[in-house]
Amino acid sequence: MSLKKQMNEYKIKYPYPRRRLIRRALKSAISLAASVITDYHIEGQENLPKQGPLLIVGNHFHFLDSIGPIHCTDYLLEFINDTIMPNAPASLKFLPSLWGTLKILQGTANLEAMRASEAVLAQGGVLAIFPEGHVHRLPLGKPLPGASFLALRSGVPILPIGTYSEDEWDLFGSLTRKKRRARIVTRIGKPFGLLAAGGLDKIPGREEVKAAGWEIMSRIADLLPAHARGVYGMPLQGPESADN
Repeated sequence: MSLKKQMNEYKIKYPYPRRRLIRRALKSAISLAASVITDYHIEGQENLPKQGPLLIVGNHFHFLDSIGPIHCTDYLLEFINDTIMPNAPASLKFLPSLWGTLKILQGTANLEAMRASEAVLAQGGVLAIFPEGHVHRLPLGKPLPGASFLALRSGVPILPIGTYSEDEWDLFGSLTRKKRRARIVTRIGKPFGLLAAGGLDKIPGREEVKAAGWEIMSRIADLLPAHARGVYGMPLQGPESADN
């Protein structure tokens, strides 16, 4: 099958935007919850492009920081989401399926999700991905190749978003013990890229992917507190530092 025909089939299978009603309803519910139980601050909304194609990248220190791109933008987002979600409460694991995320399984090729992602971007869509691939403690760590691969093959602008909690996402503990709402901050950076001209026939090399990953993570780090940046906040560092 030709690459063009394959892309057309994925555009039909994953039209952008999808699931409009349910995603609008979930976004409204998330925004309501954020305003009621958190003290949520948004910075940099003037940096939001009016339309796609756009690849949103962000940190993933807590399963709840995925609300950042949803709450702080008006895009009808597509998400790439870990199938297993080991750090999410069992009671909330239904939400990605309800949203209709593009699911990946760590350690596999994930060709369906990657082709679907490329089709979304080819339709002028907005796709959000967490380059590290999983929830982890601070600071930022090494990215998986997925975000870099997409950025290099698609040749679309990239929008970094950093989301963190000054109270370590202890939403109800802040209400009961501190007698205040948990403080959440989302910072939206300026779009950057294109990292490459893009093309379905492009197979990025290892060093190219590594360099793109460093650039992406560095842009996210710029939006986070110094203690959360890891090697990306240190002077005179480069892509090799993320391997250590």
